[in-house]
Amino acid sequence: MLAAIMDGDLPSETAPESAEALLAALRRLDAEGRLVLRIEPRRLTHIDSPVASEADGNIWVYGFLALAAALWLWRGAVPGLAALGVGLAVYATLGRAYMHRRIERRVRGTALGSLETWRKLWRFRGLTLSASDRPGLADCASPEGNWMAFVRALR
Repeated sequence: MLAAIMDGDLPSETAPESAEALLAALRRLDAEGRLVLRIEPRRLTHIDSPVASEADGNIWVYGFLALAAALWLWRGAVPGLAALGVGLAVYATLGRAYMHRRIERRVRGTALGSLETWRKLWRFRGLTLSASDRPGLADCASPEGNWMAFVRALR
């Protein structure tokens, strides 16, 4: 044991956990249901957010613009404007719900899978970690909260 310490290998009790190990623990706690990861997609749609994608919104906008333009040319201004109005309503309801689901999938898939992406994402407001099985443990919200200390406390 002394030789291992002299060689630079610390016993596991005193070795600090790496950020990668804590992110893996975060994924595991989320999968086990011991941790609740609340995501506010509206805050994470910022252009600099690592989980935002302009294409998610653009496919809806461009599709309805093309439909409105085609109706305008084929049937006139009134049907074209009506299609544009319907397109805006659909985008405001179904389109936004679609974009929010995509952001949540990216947070759980991409961001929780990469420490670099998770760290970038944690700098944005919109993530809150809660302990489902420890009600006395305070929530941890990005970017002010320390997610690593929260995971250590939850384990």
